[in-house]
Amino acid sequence: MSATGIAALIAAASFAVLALTGVYLAVRITRVLGDAATLVREARAGQEALLVRANAAVDRANDQLDRAAVVNASMDELGAGLADLAGQATALAAFGKTMAGAVVGGPVGKAAAVAFGVRHAVALRRGAERRRALPGQVVK
Repeated sequence: MSATGIAALIAAASFAVLALTGVYLAVRITRVLGDAATLVREARAGQEALLVRANAAVDRANDQLDRAAVVNASMDELGAGLADLAGQATALAAFGKTMAGAVVGGPVGKAAAVAFGVRHAVALRRGAERRRALPGQVVK
């Protein structure tokens, strides 16, 4: 075999390795994009459910406000109407806690955690310096 034949064989093998690497990367990127699409789909479903609950809570609050306007005509019924309104405010506060928990512990929070981890890993691979601790002493 001549030198030209050996060089052509090496070039063909290199091209085959590069082509297989490209196919592998394309498959991996397809999986990542599929997972991202699933994550977005789940986030939308969660958001729609939360919005439905928020609308229901707002409707209940509006109903309570309408009742409070009627109750103001009679001092005897005013106490009961305000107690109902306080219950609705408690429901809205619980909804706020649920909404905050869904954002932090839900898909959006998980996506933020993944983004932070990837950014941190890339920084470590590039040899970036680690964050330095503030000067001080350890208390024993």
